[in-house]
Amino acid sequence: MLMAEVIPMTKSVINKVWIGGLAVFAAGIVVALVGVFLMLGYGGTFTQVAGTNNYDFVPNINGFFWVTIALIVAGGLIALIGSIAQFAAWIGALVNSYALPEKTWFAVLLVGGVLSFAFAPLGFAAMIAYVVAAPDGMPYRQAQVGPVPQAQPLASTS
Repeated sequence: MLMAEVIPMTKSVINKVWIGGLAVFAAGIVVALVGVFLMLGYGGTFTQVAGTNNYDFVPNINGFFWVTIALIVAGGLIALIGSIAQFAAWIGALVNSYALPEKTWFAVLLVGGVLSFAFAPLGFAAMIAYVVAAPDGMPYRQAQVGPVPQAQPLASTS
C-alpha cells in the first residue's frame, strides 16, 4: 500500500530550504567564476585589435578549454538548482504567511518577490526579513480533519 508522505512547511523548514538554496546558488556562482577565470588566464591569448586600445580573447580550442566550458555550465546548473530551491522556499513562505491573521508579512513577501524579478535585492531583503523576524503561520492553520471515506462493498449481480 502506498502512503503519501507530507512534510508540513513550517517556518523552520522554509528557512532551511531558503538558506540551503542560497548556499547552493553561491557555490554555483563560484564554480562558474572559477571556470571563467581559468579560461581567461590559461585558455587562450589576448590580441590587440589593430588601430585601437581594445583586446580580443582568442581561445585555444583544446581539452583545457572544454574543461573550463564544462565548469561554467556546471556552475550555472548548480546556481539554477539553488535558485529553484529559493523559489520553492518563497512560495512556502507565502503560503505560511497567508495563514497569519495579520496579512502584512504576506504582502511584504508578495510585493518583494514580484518586484525582485526587476530588482533582485528587494526579494532578497524581503526573504531575509522573513527569515529573521516573521512568525510561523502553522499554529493558525485550521486542522483539515474530515470524515474518512469508508470503502463500500460492491453489489454482486449474480
